[in-house]
Amino acid sequence: MQLNITTDYAIRIILALANRDGEVVSSKDISMTMKIPQKYVLKITRSLVAAELIERRSGVYGGFLLAKKPEEISLLEIVKVMEPTMYVNRCLEEDNYCSRDAVDNCSIRKFYINFQNIIEEKFSEITIKTLIDNK
Repeated sequence: MQLNITTDYAIRIILALANRDGEVVSSKDISMTMKIPQKYVLKITRSLVAAELIERRSGVYGGFLLAKKPEEISLLEIVKVMEPTMYVNRCLEEDNYCSRDAVDNCSIRKFYINFQNIIEEKFSEITIKTLIDNK
């Protein structure tokens, strides 16, 4: 499993905003601080605004700020916004697709479920505040 670069960028964007402690930050500033191309900042912030993780402010002094406290935003929330799927195997998707029709009695799938739960638990334990505090 490898996260998309846009997911990494989304985490960096939220970190940049958290480090500014409620201040409105321009897309240009985020781009320069986090070394993300500005076109990606603008694209990714649309998704983060729609997910209500950040807010957009318009106008001359416009930009972005967190919509929640850093301790209320987990990495799992960000990943789920940015990744089309984060399941370790196709059989864990909603449709339970299995090419051998063995979803109910597959030992490999049981392993995947346990592994998936561990991954999601770890991602949900880590908040933006945790990342800031562990500099």
